[in-house]
Amino acid sequence: MSETIQPSEEKQDNKEIVVKEPVPNATAVLVLGILSILFWCCWGLGLIMGIIALILGSKSKKLYKENPERYSLSSYKNLNAGWICALIGTILAGLGLVLGLIGLMIGSGFMHFIPWDNILSNF
Repeated sequence: MSETIQPSEEKQDNKEIVVKEPVPNATAVLVLGILSILFWCCWGLGLIMGIIALILGSKSKKLYKENPERYSLSSYKNLNAGWICALIGTILAGLGLVLGLIGLMIGSGFMHFIPWDNILSNF
């Protein structure tokens, strides 16, 4: 006959189980960082999300560095991944916005040099 051990009869070590809390805003930074990469070409939407994620991530990194034993390492890794994604998304969105504005300026600047009267009169 096998003997089953009830939960109250289990051997317990004198070790305390320490549950560390996640770094504040780690998930939000990760989500905003990924979205900033996805929406980099949406005329500033990715740029706004990336900047928000960078600001939140910087504040959360400072909190973690003040008291690292309070927070879990996995949430800090998520925070770093989100911060890097936000940095990439912000750079892409900034370059896209600048290049798009330059393209609009060049395109609209050269519109008056095209002989539209001659072109449209042929139709």
